[in-house]
Amino acid sequence: MNWLLRVFAMALAAAVLWPELQRYRAEWWLGEADGRLQAALDGTLKGSVALSTTDDALHLAQQAMYALPGDPRPVQSASVALLLLHRGAEAIALLEPAIANGERPELTLNLGRARGINGDEKGADAAFLRAAWASPAAVGSTSCPRNSIAKPTRFVPNPPT
Repeated sequence: MNWLLRVFAMALAAAVLWPELQRYRAEWWLGEADGRLQAALDGTLKGSVALSTTDDALHLAQQAMYALPGDPRPVQSASVALLLLHRGAEAIALLEPAIANGERPELTLNLGRARGINGDEKGADAAFLRAAWASPAAVGSTSCPRNSIAKPTRFVPNPPT
């Protein structure tokens, strides 16, 4: 009888802890994705290595999105990776539902960047204005959002030669 209680307790503990283990793994994926994005953004990696690393970061952030539903951090990381890869339409498709669920200025700022990459200047201006209204500090990190960040020629980290 004692062994039956032990087995039941172990099964109960496993059932309770299983979702937490997935979230714990997702936190590691997210940290790894952010580290890879930082290496691409600060110029530590160049050319095709930077693009490959950015693509890896995108996949890690997407994995984290499924394990951390409702958390805006994986969406932020994935959107930055998509912007670096010039995949503005995919970034817009990712950001619009996330912003609809809970607006965060950094997501709105990235939406403006994605719209700028896609050539939607009015949409980009609207997103930048909305982000500035929500948090002036969010747009304070950029001197001129459309010209310095949304231009695809400037946004790729050292394109391959």
